[in-house]
Amino acid sequence: MSTRAPYVSAQDARARILAAARTLLTERPFAELTVGALMAQAGLARTVFYRHFDDLPSLAPELLPDADDPLVDRMQRSAAAQPRDVVREMVDGIVDLFSRHGRLLRAIDDAAHQDPAVADRLEGALAGPRRLLEGLLREAPNPPPDPAESARMLMATHRAYLLDTFGAGDAARTAAPAARASLLALWQRLLS
Repeated sequence: MSTRAPYVSAQDARARILAAARTLLTERPFAELTVGALMAQAGLARTVFYRHFDDLPSLAPELLPDADDPLVDRMQRSAAAQPRDVVREMVDGIVDLFSRHGRLLRAIDDAAHQDPAVADRLEGALAGPRRLLEGLLREAPNPPPDPAESARMLMATHRAYLLDTFGAGDAARTAAPAARASLLALWQRLLS
């Protein structure tokens, strides 16, 4: 007698795949992730993966912890009109994101360094945040000569600092307040 697996909706299957990938990436590098291991962790047939993703690199941007409601979108919806309010919300958001998901973000960052396809997908996911930073810099009292390049540099600096602080998943309790204070001080100087 044949038994059928219970029906799983497309939405639930996608959520299970992403949750499984996030779990596995806290245990191993992206380069060691396989579709077979991912789907075993998700409790789904391997073929279900290909209904949602073309390959493993194509799921990378969706692994970002805020992929369902990106921080940049939340900031653009906020009523905060003053650049300092936007910066405070941005810094609070990214420090919270990295402090809660540092190991996962480290795994995604490592994957981007090793796999050009992952790097391309993540570059697209970071276009919105970079435009936001560029706009803040463009409106600063003393804007840099090239706000777009400065925004790119600041994003790389923020990412490296926050991964260094939270990427191992063992940051001290004081790390988040210290990171917030450091980033806010930097932005205060930039916007003065």
